[in-house]
Amino acid sequence: MVWLNKEDKIIGVFTLFATVIFVIILARAVLYSSSGEIKLSGATRKNPITDALLVPVQLTIPKIQIEAKILEVGITKLGNMATSGNFTDVGWYKYGVMPGEQGSAVLAGHVDNGLSLAGVFFHLNNLEIGDDIFITTKGGKKLHFTVKKIETYNFDEQNTNVFTEDSGRLLKLITCTGTWIPQNKIYSKRLVVTAELVKI
Repeated sequence: MVWLNKEDKIIGVFTLFATVIFVIILARAVLYSSSGEIKLSGATRKNPITDALLVPVQLTIPKIQIEAKILEVGITKLGNMATSGNFTDVGWYKYGVMPGEQGSAVLAGHVDNGLSLAGVFFHLNNLEIGDDIFITTKGGKKLHFTVKKIETYNFDEQNTNVFTEDSGRLLKLITCTGTWIPQNKIYSKRLVVTAELVKI
């Protein structure tokens, strides 16, 4: 029989505890819905992109130290807005409004990666009215927006304003927030930051 001293017992308990936590986190990662999908409503683009140089390629938010690549995303099999396939890039809804145009250009990013590691929009909730947001286009043009409002809504809510608000040249940044719902593999709410283009 091998007798364990006090230190070995403590290490053993700690190791068991760490293993259990790891398994729980891993299970969540496996079950995690990378969707964080945004329900579409009136989001179809009326006119095709005519100038590829105006396509957004980079998002910069100085206050929360975001320098993220922008990927073009479309529609999922469920009919919702798709999101980036990774947790460091942002997805722009390519069938909607282009940043800088009249209406709402929509960008979505993940809050975490299912292992509770920070995603690109992990700190989006730290933005305040008046904060600066910049979009760089494929042609090198830099568009300056400032935050005008911050809202939350339920994940299953058809929020038409996300895609259809046309009171200005708007930019909508969306991510998950609220509490994790295991049975739905999704967060309970969506955070929407609306910014408006600064007139030059």
